Amino acid sequence: MYFELLLDAVLGERQIFHIIECPVCGLEEIYYEHCVTKRLIGRACRHCNFVQKFDH
Repeated sequence: MYFELLLDAVLGERQIFHIIECPVCGLEEIYYEHCVTKRLIGRACRHCNFVQKFDH
């Protein structure tokens, strides 16, 4: 639940674009795109508690 709130605060409205293996923990790193514009907005790994917002 906390991680979803963090994603809401940092990335806002989003949908999953692509899932890859996380280079740090080996689990899922998810790339997100904006629901309307379809631009990549960030990536996150729930297991590492990592969130990165892409600046455009």
